[in-house]
Amino acid sequence: MAAVLWFASIILFIAGSSASDYSNREFKKTCDNGLPVKTNSGLVCGEVRQYKNTTFGSFRGVPYARPPLGELRYKKPRKAKSWDDYLDASSEGSICPQSIIIYGPLMEPKGIGEDCLNANVYVPLAGGKIPRKKRLPILVYIHGGGFAVGSGDSDIHGPEYFLTRDVVVVTFNYRLGALGFLSLNTSSVPGNNGLRDQLYLLRWVQKNGKRFGGDINDVTIFGQSAGAACVHLLTLSPLTQDRSLFQKAILMSGSAVRSFYNYEPEVAATVATSFLTLMGINATDPDAIYQQLLAADTSQYIEATRQIQEQTGLPPFAPVVESIHEGVTRVIDMDPDQLIAAGRGQQIPLLISFTELECGSLKARINETDLPGKLDANSDLALPSVLQTAANKAELAVVVKDRYFAGPNATLDEFVNFCSDSLFKYPAIYTAQRRAQLGGAESFLYQFAYRAENRILESLGFDIEEAGHIEDLTTVFKPNSNVSIPEEVFERSFDRVMQDWTVDILVNFIKNSAPAPSTLAWPPVSRFPFRYQDVVSDSYKLSSLQADASTNEMVQFYTELFNNATSNPTA
Repeated sequence: MAAVLWFASIILFIAGSSASDYSNREFKKTCDNGLPVKTNSGLVCGEVRQYKNTTFGSFRGVPYARPPLGELRYKKPRKAKSWDDYLDASSEGSICPQSIIIYGPLMEPKGIGEDCLNANVYVPLAGGKIPRKKRLPILVYIHGGGFAVGSGDSDIHGPEYFLTRDVVVVTFNYRLGALGFLSLNTSSVPGNNGLRDQLYLLRWVQKNGKRFGGDINDVTIFGQSAGAACVHLLTLSPLTQDRSLFQKAILMSGSAVRSFYNYEPEVAATVATSFLTLMGINATDPDAIYQQLLAADTSQYIEATRQIQEQTGLPPFAPVVESIHEGVTRVIDMDPDQLIAAGRGQQIPLLISFTELECGSLKARINETDLPGKLDANSDLALPSVLQTAANKAELAVVVKDRYFAGPNATLDEFVNFCSDSLFKYPAIYTAQRRAQLGGAESFLYQFAYRAENRILESLGFDIEEAGHIEDLTTVFKPNSNVSIPEEVFERSFDRVMQDWTVDILVNFIKNSAPAPSTLAWPPVSRFPFRYQDVVSDSYKLSSLQADASTNEMVQFYTELFNNATSNPTA
C-alpha cells in the first residue's frame, strides 16, 4: 500500500511554452510502411497494428486544435495550424498539466505540457486499408479524473476491444484543473474551457471522421466519472441541440446532476479566491489578475490545485453555469436540472451505469485525505456537492449523518458507503428516472457488479471486494501499461467472457441505440416498473427498483433530501 500512495503522490512538473506549435513533433517526407491520411490541417502518418485477428490503423498524438500556449492559455480552442510533410502519428503526445493521483501507476504519459490538445484515432482496416464504402460508427471517449487528472492515452484506454467489433474509436485530451475549469466570471476567464475543448474535438471529428473511415452521422459520445458528467452536460448544452455532433451518449459512473461536483457560480467564485491566494495573486483588477495567470508557470498551477484538493478531498475545479459576457458563447447556460426539465437533450438515447460500490476503489484516497476524520469539523462533507450551498445545509447534514454514521467518529467503511450512494449510485438512478418521467429517446440503466478474478486495482495494492470505480472501464478498454494483467492470464479466466459480454453491451448500444438484441431481455427505463440490468455474469439479469428494498429506500431518502433543500437567497 505504501508503494501505491507513493505513486499516487507523484507530481509531474512541466516546462513553459514551446517556441513553435509543432517544435516537439516529428515530421517526415514520406509515409513508407505507414498509413497516410489527410486531415484538415495536414497529412498524418499512422501505423498498421494488430490485435488478435483484427488489423487496425492507429493515429496517435494528432493535434485537433492549436496548443493553448502563451496568450491562448484561456482562449477558446482554435484550428490547428496547417503543416507540411507527414506528421508522425506513431505515438501519443503530451498529456495536459496535472498532479497524478489515485491511479498513478496505470498512467505512463509520454510527456506533460500545455501542448496537449491531441486526438488519437483508431480504425479497423479492410484489406489493410481504411474502409471507404461502408462507413463505421464512431465512438468518441471523454476521459474521467475529477476534471483535474487523466488523458485519452492507451495506457488505460486501449481501443482494441471495440476495434474487433468494427467501431472507430477517438480518444483525446482536454484542458484540466484551473487551466480547463477555473472561472473568474469574466469574459477572459468564463470557465468551462475543458468543455469547449470537447466541443471543438467533436467538430474536428465532423470535419475529419470520414477520412478515417467513420460515419460522421453515427457518433456516440462516452465518458466515465467526470468524463460522464461532461458527456451529460454536452447533451444539455445549447450548442448541441441540433444533434449534428453526436447522436447517442454513454454515462459510466457519472452524471451532470446531483453528482460529485457543484456547478453553481458562487462555488466557482470561492474556489477561484482560494486558488488565486495560493498562486500569490493578490490583485483585484480583473485584467491584472488575468495577466498574472498568463505569466504563471504551470508548475504553480499544479501545486496550487494539489493544495486545494488536499484540503477538500474533492475536485476543486468543475463545470459551471456561465453568466452572459460579451463575445463569449455559453456552453452551460442554466442549472442542468432545469435544462433537463426544459427538455434539453431528451432526444439523445442514454446508456447509464454505476458500479456495485463505487468508492470502494477510492478507499485509499479517502483514507489518505482523512475525509471521515474531517466530517465533524466540516459538515459539508456529509452532503452531496450541490446541497453544500443550500440555505438549510446544516439541517440536511444532520439527516445524512443519522442515516450513514453510527456516531461522531465516522469509519472509513461508513464514508465509502455514503460516498458511493450520494455521489454515484443515486445520481445515475435519478438521471434515468428523469428520462422516464419526462419522456424522450429510450434510455437504459445497469449496475456493473462483476468481481473479476484478475483485478488490476488489486495488483496495485488496492483493498477492494465489491466492483468499484473504474473497474467497469478497465473491462471495456484494454489497459496497456506495465502493470496491466498479462493477456495470457486474462485469456484463461472468466474475465475474458465478461469482457466480451460488457463490450457487447456498449457496442450494441453504439450500433442500435439499445444494449441488448431484445427489449424483453433489457427493456428501456420506465416509471413503473423501474427496471435496470445487473451485470454480474454473462447473462441478462433484470432488477427493479420496486423489488430492491435497500436501493429503493436509498433513492427515496435522497429524493426527499433534495426536495427539502431550500435555496440560498444569495445564490
